[in-house]
Order: sequence, then C-alpha cells, then structure tokens
Amino acid sequence: MENTAYRDVLMASSFGYTWNQIIYDERGEAVDYRYLEVNPAYERLLGLPEGSAAGKRVLEVFPDLRNDAFDWIGTFAQVAEEGGQSEFEAYSNQAGKWLRLSVSSSGPGFFTAFSFDITESRETENKLRASERKNRYYIEHAPDGIFITDENLRYIDVNSAGCEMLGYSRDEMLALRVGDVADIPENAAYGEHISSLLSTGRLRVNGGLRKKDGTTVRVILDSILIENGMTLTFCMDVTEQERLVREKDQYFSAFQTTPQPILITDPEGNITSVNDAFVSMYGYAREDVLGKNPNILNPGREVYENLGVGVFEYEKRFSDLWQAVADPGVKSWRGEIINRRRNGNLVWVSLLASGVYNERGKLTSIVGLPVDMTVSHELAERSRVQLYQTIADLAELRDDATGNHMKRVGLFAKLLARDYGMSQRYCDDIEVFAPMHDIGKVGILDSILRAPRALSPEEYEVMKTHTVLGHNIIKGKEEFEMAAAITLAHHEKWDGSGYPRGLAGEDIPLSARIAALVDVYDALRSRRPYKEPWTHADAADYVQGSAGTHFDPDLVRIFTNLHLRFEAVYAELSD
Repeated sequence: MENTAYRDVLMASSFGYTWNQIIYDERGEAVDYRYLEVNPAYERLLGLPEGSAAGKRVLEVFPDLRNDAFDWIGTFAQVAEEGGQSEFEAYSNQAGKWLRLSVSSSGPGFFTAFSFDITESRETENKLRASERKNRYYIEHAPDGIFITDENLRYIDVNSAGCEMLGYSRDEMLALRVGDVADIPENAAYGEHISSLLSTGRLRVNGGLRKKDGTTVRVILDSILIENGMTLTFCMDVTEQERLVREKDQYFSAFQTTPQPILITDPEGNITSVNDAFVSMYGYAREDVLGKNPNILNPGREVYENLGVGVFEYEKRFSDLWQAVADPGVKSWRGEIINRRRNGNLVWVSLLASGVYNERGKLTSIVGLPVDMTVSHELAERSRVQLYQTIADLAELRDDATGNHMKRVGLFAKLLARDYGMSQRYCDDIEVFAPMHDIGKVGILDSILRAPRALSPEEYEVMKTHTVLGHNIIKGKEEFEMAAAITLAHHEKWDGSGYPRGLAGEDIPLSARIAALVDVYDALRSRRPYKEPWTHADAADYVQGSAGTHFDPDLVRIFTNLHLRFEAVYAELSD
C-alpha cells in the first residue's frame, strides 16, 4: 500500500477494512489467512479489542471460524487467486451479524476486504417476509370470502372461502372481472356502487353474486381501495347468517317451555333470561337472578377444594369456559361444575354453555344448559367407594384375624387428615384408601402370613415385600395415586429406619405417614396369634413416645388431641 493518504482514509473509515494474505499448506490448499492491516472499524464490527488482529492468522483470532456455514477462507482464497472483485452477503457467527463484503485481489495470494454491517436491514427484510406470510395465512384461512381486484376490477387474488362461495377454482376466478359475477351488473345501482367506491375509498352494501352454477348468493360486501387502484373486498354470505338468526330465534322460542333448565346471559355474563325449569332447579325467583352474574351459583373455591378440585383445576375450568364461548371458532364448552341452590344445597351439574353470534361474528349472548347430575354423581361415588372397599377386603380375606381392622383404619385416617387441615375430598379418599395398605399380603404365603408365632428373620424379610407387591398391583393408575403411595410407604419411619426405601421425614407421602400411625395404633389394640391386645392407654403412650422416630410429630400431636375419639371408634368397631 504505497498511497499513504489513501491508507489513512481506510484506517479511519467507519466501515471495516482489512488487507490479508492467504496461507497455503504443503499441498497448495488455502488453510488460513493473515491480517496484514486491520482498521479499528473492522475490530469493532467483529467485537475485537482494538489493535488485537493485525499480524495474526484469522484462525488464531477466530478458532471456530470453520464452524460457520459460509466458507470464509475458501471464498477469499478464490478471489485472491482468480483476481478481480466479488461482492456477497454472509452471516458471521463470530460477530453474530450479517455482513456485506466487497473483496478484491491485491495480487496473487493477497486480498482486500471491505465489510459492512447489514444486520438491521436483513432483520427488517425477514420481518417483512414473515409479516407477508402471516397476512397471506390469515387471508387464506379467513372464514369469509376475500377478493382483490386491480384498477380494471379484474380479480388478481381470491382466498379459498371466496372460491368455495362462488364455486370457481382460483385460476377460474383470476380470469374474471367483478362484472362477471355481480348479479345484474347492468343495473344502475351497480355503477353507482362502483362510483361511490372510487370516490370515497370504501363501500359496504348488501348485494348478490352469481355462482358458477348460475344460482345467486346474497352477501354483504365490504370493499376498500388499497393502492394503485386495487380493491380489497370482504364478502360474507348473508343468506347463511340470516338462517342462523332464524334458527336462534326458534331456539329461544322452543326452550321457553322446555323442561330443560336454560340460563341466558349477555356477552359480559350478566343474566338476561331464565326459564321455569331453571327457577325450579335452583329455587331462585327470576327477579333474584336477572342482571346478576352466574357466579351467584358458584359455592366458591374452598368448596371445590374440599371436594377434590385443586385451585389450578378450578381456575382453569372456568377460564376455559369463558374462553370457549367467547371464541367464534369454538363457541361452546361442556363440563362438570358444582353449583349451590338457593337453599344452600350443593348440586352437581353437567353444563353446556354456548356463545350465540350475529351475522358480523359478534358475540351477542351466552346460553347455558345445566343438567342436574347430583343423583348419578352420588351413585357413581358410592360405586367407586364400594369398589375400593372390595379391593381392600382382599387383604382382609387373607388375614381374617384382623376383623374390623380395615374399617377402623379408614376412620382413624380420616380423623387425622381432617384435623391436619386437608380437603374434604382428601379426607374421603384416605378413608377409602388407607384400608388398602396391606393389599400386597395377597402375595404372601399363608405359612408366613398366618404363622401363629413371631417370624424368623428370613420370614420377616419376605413379609416386608408386601409393600412392594401392593404397590405393583395399583401403581400407574391415576385414580389409585394415593393408594399406591400408602401401600408402598406405610412402613417407612420418620427417622428413616423404615422400609422398603428408607424414606425419612416429609419425603414420606402424608397419606402414608397417616396410614402408618393409625395402622400401628390399631394393630397394638388388636389380638394377634403372637400377642395379646394392648389397652388404649398403652397404645396411646406408645404412639406419643414414637413421635420423631417412627411417626410424624405433627400427626402425633393431632393424635394426642383426638386419642379419646380413637378409643371410642375402636370400642364401637371392636372385633
């Protein structure tokens, strides 16, 4: 570089400049290049400390350069060897930028490169392309017909809904003009509409369009001028919408006297109408509910939690309901909810909620059809409990010396869970599932299970496997999640000395901690072939003395407060 002034300009320029020499291996292949001159702008562009690149090989400065998708070394070597000048754009992983480069040969094996940051323009281009694709997607998937015409009112684009509406393929539509499909185009109003559109830039009319088969469809046309004389038209089939409105009116009329309870609200959820069946089902007079939100029927989050519906599920259930009816693409929601009648009684409801929309796609009202499922729900719950009790009885059949052990364990567990602050559903479930703790005993040999003596160490190890056997029977079934935890862990101890996994403290599921305490208490009170029954006082002392070792201290404190209830239950259900 003999021209010092020119070099000074390059070194002070705002764009990146480097003068470089290709490095070849023994086979004459380009494997690297060396920076001979580097201006500060290039170093800033590539995120290098000032003055750190000159004299170094590029792979010394950027060891990961070969990982780039673009072949920097090969491209630069080709320009240096063939001479001339080349321009290209490439993404640099090293800089995290898009670069436009102007590269020229400065002699065999030498090249000069000018680098410009074009990241912002590239990102803008990408955003524009993405926006165009998104807009095209919206147009193509719009439920109504969308038509675009040129300044001569010739169709230059149409979406699938428009083609389907008129019965033409897209190619057939693009060979037509507006006058070819407008119903009675010679009508004076047609010309007036076109004039109005051209003068005001917007037109909304009810009109008719001729379909390919010669029939006419009544539509609402919403047209606007966009650019270069082009027109964008949204077309809605009014005939179908009017049919839906009539059906809606008939729907409301028919249900005025139906035995099916009906609740109608405005789009904001305020009750506008209820029928006689609704009044009968809930016990509210019409004037008590009109203008109110349906949440007057909601017994509240706490009731749902007590009945086994968690906070997240509670919130999601109602948010899903409102989102569904407010979405014209979904419109309806069906699910089970819990309501409260005016007299305070709870009612299990299978609810169908549907959004009603007008011809413009606007939500006008919401119709709720509640069905009282309380009786069937109670029967299903009773059947569920009976099924679980039958399963629990499997273990009792193998070990009939326990008598009412299963029933007492369930009641004891419910007492502890309730005073521990658990939901009503949890308490009901543990009453059913705690008696299932020993179902694994169905897999233990009678010679061990019914041995009228203390077990040998080997026999005791076999007996201990009933926890895993029971767990294997019911694991993986969502309905038996609590039972699975109890069967596996009811012999774990608070201090970690239990089995089968040696869990300690709160790592032991609460349900298993409860089952462990009540099972031991009842076992101490019961007669066994190898021991006499303990008194309540002795059994209570043992439980209290095992706080922090065998049992959860918090549960022992609750047991201490309830111990007289335990004594009464045992006496009532004694063997």
